[in-house]
Amino acid sequence: MKIKNVTLVAVLGFAAVTLALAQTAPTPPKPPTSIAKPDFPSYTTVLKGYEQVISSMEKKDSLLSIYVRKKDQQMLAALPVGFESKRFFIATTVASGETYAGLQAGERYVYFKRLNKQLLVIEPNLAVRSTGDLESRASVKRLYTDRVITSVPIVTVMSKNRPVIDMDALLVGGASKFFGSKGAGFNSRLAQIKTAKAFPTNVELAFTAPTGNGVLKTLHYSISSITPSKTYKPRVADQRVGYFTTSYTDLGKYTDEQKKIRYINRWHLEKADPKLKVSPVKNPIIFYIEHTTPVRYRRWVREGVLMWNKAFEKVGLADAIEVYYQDAVTGAHMEKDPEDARYNFVRWLNNDVGTAIGPSRVNPLTGQILDADIILTDGWIRHYWKQFNDVLPEIAMEGFSPETLAWLKDHPNWDPRVRLAHPAQRGSIRAKLAALGAEAYGGHALAKADAELIGDHEFDGLHGRISQVNGFCRAADCKALDLAAMRLELELARESVKAEKDGGKPTPKKPDVLIDGVPEWF
Repeated sequence: MKIKNVTLVAVLGFAAVTLALAQTAPTPPKPPTSIAKPDFPSYTTVLKGYEQVISSMEKKDSLLSIYVRKKDQQMLAALPVGFESKRFFIATTVASGETYAGLQAGERYVYFKRLNKQLLVIEPNLAVRSTGDLESRASVKRLYTDRVITSVPIVTVMSKNRPVIDMDALLVGGASKFFGSKGAGFNSRLAQIKTAKAFPTNVELAFTAPTGNGVLKTLHYSISSITPSKTYKPRVADQRVGYFTTSYTDLGKYTDEQKKIRYINRWHLEKADPKLKVSPVKNPIIFYIEHTTPVRYRRWVREGVLMWNKAFEKVGLADAIEVYYQDAVTGAHMEKDPEDARYNFVRWLNNDVGTAIGPSRVNPLTGQILDADIILTDGWIRHYWKQFNDVLPEIAMEGFSPETLAWLKDHPNWDPRVRLAHPAQRGSIRAKLAALGAEAYGGHALAKADAELIGDHEFDGLHGRISQVNGFCRAADCKALDLAAMRLELELARESVKAEKDGGKPTPKKPDVLIDGVPEWF
């Protein structure tokens, strides 16, 4: 019995000790919690090795903060604070590598939106709008949505929630999104930074790379902010006057005439003094003649642009247009890029094509012209040369009878084809005409007439047959010739009167100044 009691006491004592130990034993430590991994690497790490581009003389912050790493031609950009509420204007230009390089390729009116780790470039819907009631506006907003042009990964985020993106991926890898077929095949692996300029209201970026066929091409992007003018008022287009227009459909209206809204594209010009009938303007339109324009033509290009001031004076605006020369020798205005949307340029293309075009970029909301360029080509000079040297002598020979042609054969120095030719070429032309003189009728078109036809050609039926017949009516041509002769007689009479007033002294004729083989007056 005692043994059982002792055993019981021992067991109870052990249990008590065990319970006490259990109560006093420390709680085992919890496993350490893992530190949350940041969404992006530190921007200081990402930007290591990059240099910030600041182009303004005042060293002000630029619209986009541009960073360049020259060793491998990489470019990053940080968006401004509050970027999602801003609108941006992206003007694109093929700057080199094409026949029409320098011609504006297009423009995009966009805004940026962050979606997780992606930055979306979105083009708002402006083609269909509504100024109607609340329900109409809500319906249009739901049906006609914005369009995502492209997206690009966010590489890091700076302070104040400023995403940093890879501009090579956006503008080089996505060139076809902005340039269409002109940007297709742009080799991003071999791309080089051609231009990187950053200003407070715009950035100018250009990249050069080979295309699919190996030709080096430069694509230029001018990215700027659009701040609506408080004083500019859109003007509705009038069908009686030709204008380029900015149009949209207003589904808040219900008649066909009211639905289609068309604003004319025009400059924002205001009188410096509204009280004056004709006043200088506050902000004149300024054009720069690109330094690639041949010096011998620059003053004529300038005078041609300034002639438009006469039209502006009719509506009370004096000196609305100013024109300056860009010059590579003196350095005048060479800091201005023709592709920069802030400047208007007259550009010269040596592409052997005779054309001229004046594209412009406008605010898509109002039609206000923001930027315009005038493209001239050397093809015009080639056309002028052909007109003066080839076409003009042919025109001078029109209407000559076979008798006149026969007389000119014996007196070649009076032949218009000789007299209008350059002195150095007159000898060879006389020899050529002497050889042609052996042809029937002295080479006159009469020799090519068909004796069997009547009326199809002006000389048909007039030779090679006994009875001459011709149904080709020249009454209108003859009447025009009579009027031309009458005008010539009147002009000679006026010159005669003028000579008498001047004392009978003939006005000395100044020698013609030739430019590229064409008289300057022509």
